[in-house]
Amino acid sequence: MMTKRRLHPVAMVTGVGRELKNVLLPLLVVVVAGSGGDFSWRDLVVPLLVLAYTIVAGILSWVRFTYGWDDQTLQVEEGVFVRKKRTIPFERIQGISITEGIWQRLAGVVKVHIETAGNVPGEAEVTLAAVSREEVRRLQRDIEQAKEQAEESNPWNDQEKRLLSPPLFTLSVKEVWLAAVTSGGAFGVVAAVWAFLSQLGDLIPYEALFRNVQATWNGHGRWYIGIIGLVALLAAYGVAIVQNMIRFASFAVRKQEDTIVITRGWLERKTVSVPIGRVQGVMIHESWLRRLFGYATVSLIHAGGALDGGPPGDVVLCPLVKKERVSSIVHACLPEYDLDVTFHPLPERAKIRYMLRPLYWLMVPVLLAAYIERPWGAGLLLVLPLAAWIGVRRYRAAGWALSSRQLTLRSGWFRQTTTYMLKRRLQSIEVSATWWQKRKRLATISAAVMPLGTSARVVDVDGQDAAAVYRWLQAERKDET
Repeated sequence: MMTKRRLHPVAMVTGVGRELKNVLLPLLVVVVAGSGGDFSWRDLVVPLLVLAYTIVAGILSWVRFTYGWDDQTLQVEEGVFVRKKRTIPFERIQGISITEGIWQRLAGVVKVHIETAGNVPGEAEVTLAAVSREEVRRLQRDIEQAKEQAEESNPWNDQEKRLLSPPLFTLSVKEVWLAAVTSGGAFGVVAAVWAFLSQLGDLIPYEALFRNVQATWNGHGRWYIGIIGLVALLAAYGVAIVQNMIRFASFAVRKQEDTIVITRGWLERKTVSVPIGRVQGVMIHESWLRRLFGYATVSLIHAGGALDGGPPGDVVLCPLVKKERVSSIVHACLPEYDLDVTFHPLPERAKIRYMLRPLYWLMVPVLLAAYIERPWGAGLLLVLPLAAWIGVRRYRAAGWALSSRQLTLRSGWFRQTTTYMLKRRLQSIEVSATWWQKRKRLATISAAVMPLGTSARVVDVDGQDAAAVYRWLQAERKDET
């Protein structure tokens, strides 16, 4: 017998608050623009009606939203004017992530995102905005029991016992701070502020501000403007550091039978469950700054949506970890993957191509800038040998490795990425060669896994090696046990 349940009232409060936040700024612009400088109380009639409608619609949405489940299915009904009913079999559910915002934590509830095999990547099939922790545990237990019965596997272990499993990886306070400092994100903050200010074009006299800035620039205020820009960038960097520290606080990774459970967050506590069977590959990211301190970032290629707020198919397993610990952590979570591989370097004849590649698009603008700003612009010519040196570093970093059941590709230097892919997870391997590569007997290897668009590649591999990798995938795939 399926009992219909309603979300906690905090879901109504957060839902109404979210909608009010979305309409508040447009309504403010309408009031200011419509008054024309001669404000009247009649100018508030339409905005007040919109606010009242938003509040009433939010309350009705909460009242009309119900959910429930039995031994095999989850059922959700929603819609104010048009009722929509969805029934989801438990075996289709591929992942559950749990978020605890400030309001949810105050009310003692959580926000649940349920992902299924057929939903659009990056979007949850069902979102339960405010559910008690006990109900989430019961739902997870019933889902797992249904899957175990379908697969005739071992009976379900007690959920509370599983939650007590020791973490395989945690971040200390120092590592949280270092991860936040080296994550960047300042330009993302600047872009967000710029997008917000662009919505206020009717309220802020940008043309007059631009003329004032231009007059100051043409005068003696270049250093003054430069200092203001630097301070603004540093402030944005500080905001990004605080955001990342809040995001990575209390980070922990646990393995619970066939599921990897990742918890993180301070103001918004989040729990992400990644079924091991849905992991398509492992990626190791090393930015040049983190590489100086011997750290790296580990992420999983997940055949599904954006479970952790990142791009679809990408779940961060370790935001910051010492490189010597990466192999043991990944092996504890995913024993099939072998990270201790020996890479084949690129042939010597590929070095000149890596040196010249950045110069193709730098040569003309640098020479023009050096000529226009002569004689001091001649210093810009130093960019060209620096770019060639970076090309050499990228050449030395690139490589590939092959075993009976795994392909590994590595590329990049500023952000070096190493991708480990099991043979049975590969969707395709493409070997291509341009006219210039054919002259040097070189080729490009591209390997793709699920989800669509997730791939890794290495440029200017020896042509015979690329052909060997291609034949390796075409060969009969033997049982990998």
